[in-house]
Amino acid sequence: METVDDKKSDASAPEEESKSARIIKKILIISVSLLLLFLILSYLVPNYDFFWIVAGRLESYNIEDNTITLKNGAKIIFHNDSYGDLTKIYYENQQHEFKACLIGSKENGNYYVEKIEIPKIFSQGFSSVTAEPCTKEAIISLHSHPYKSCFLSLHDVNGYKFVKDVNKDAIIGTMCESDRFNFYGHEE
Repeated sequence: METVDDKKSDASAPEEESKSARIIKKILIISVSLLLLFLILSYLVPNYDFFWIVAGRLESYNIEDNTITLKNGAKIIFHNDSYGDLTKIYYENQQHEFKACLIGSKENGNYYVEKIEIPKIFSQGFSSVTAEPCTKEAIISLHSHPYKSCFLSLHDVNGYKFVKDVNKDAIIGTMCESDRFNFYGHEE
């Protein structure tokens, strides 16, 4: 003979199974939702390069009216259509890096660029260039970087010593867009 307690336990068994099934179903739905959210975000959220581009943009300089104003207040001023010559070289070398020697002088803390010279280039790649060093008349030893990649590499910074040995007033720079540059050595 069945007791009232037996009837209650039989009635609660389907209820507990449905509670367990609901918990498993909720866990499964949450897990799948998190996985889908992760996949969507990894596709939509900018990748690692995006953050380097933004940081490089914040650390680099834009040219306006043939003049670049550095963070320390010094200016790089292009004369004699030297900036026009430089942009022409930039556009002709989009598939690989190039090196240019910006010839000029440093006066009252400002850099005056009078002309552009291209040294003998030994090899060029998408992200590297090997060339003869600039002469002592060069006030800026400049090379291009891949588009929007404005940070100077460790190799660039290490090469600064050789530029200084040739001309104590010279600085190094990179051109990462037709109107965007980064420089090293002007802080001193």
